[in-house]
Amino acid sequence: MTDAQFDAAVARIVQGEKDGLKEIYDAYAKQVYQVILGIVKSEYDAQDLTADLFMKLWETASQYKAGNGHKRYITVMSRNLALDFLRKNGRQSFELDDDESDTQLADTQDIEKDVESSMTFGEALNALNPKQRQIVDMHIGMQLTLQEISETLGIPQGTVAWNYRTAIERLKKLYKEGELYD
Repeated sequence: MTDAQFDAAVARIVQGEKDGLKEIYDAYAKQVYQVILGIVKSEYDAQDLTADLFMKLWETASQYKAGNGHKRYITVMSRNLALDFLRKNGRQSFELDDDESDTQLADTQDIEKDVESSMTFGEALNALNPKQRQIVDMHIGMQLTLQEISETLGIPQGTVAWNYRTAIERLKKLYKEGELYD
């Protein structure tokens, strides 16, 4: 979904048209669920919170500012909803370490293509630790740039890049060892 399509769908939501919400739901429900699941660690809670997010989008659509990047908007909204849930329920969430190396991201496009073409996205995510899973999901699943992920999570871009590169290397290693299948 492009920014223009998202903006048009939100405009329809503001007018009370449910098809606008359905379009956004169809395009982002899986990604929203993965972001939330990566934080709350409970499939049941993630399902409920995913539904809550789309209800909240329906209720707050008039507050959306078009042209500010809808993927980041949805991701931040998902993350905040999950973190609020954890705070209300007294559970701890994982946090990405700010003091990790600011190693620059090497060219991983070939690795990404190998990994993406040889396993399902869910299998790949399950093979990673929570911080890596969230970053890979945001970059590959939601197609956010590393800079957008950095801004969304409030951590240095180098840390995001390092975690992403480490995750891709882990997936490549698991694939070569035959632990991930088609």
